[in-house]
Amino acid sequence: MKRALVLICMFLLSFQLFCDPIEFEYEPYEEDEFPLWSYEIRRAESIFFGSFVITLPVSMLCYNLAGSFGAPVASSASTRMLHSAAIASGLSLAIAGIDYLIGALSD
Repeated sequence: MKRALVLICMFLLSFQLFCDPIEFEYEPYEEDEFPLWSYEIRRAESIFFGSFVITLPVSMLCYNLAGSFGAPVASSASTRMLHSAAIASGLSLAIAGIDYLIGALSD
C-alpha cells in the first residue's frame, strides 16, 4: 500500500518537470479594489485573534482562581478548558466590538 502511494505521488510530482514555469508580474493593489467592509472585517479578525492570545491565559487563571476560592467549576479538565475558551472568546469579541465602535464614533 505504501509503495503504491509513493508511486502515485512520484507520478503526480513528475508533471512539474514538463510544465512551463508561470511568469507573471506583480501588480500592487489599487486603492478602490476592496470594499470598506472587508477592511473592517479583517481588522476585527486581527484584533479578535490577537487579543485571544492574551485573554485565554487570563481567563484560565481567573477560572482556576475562582475554583480555588470555592466557586462551582467543572470537575473535568476538558470542560474547564472549554469554559475558559468560551470566556476568552467572549472577551476577545467584546474587545473587537469596542474597537469597531470607537472607530465608528470617531469618524
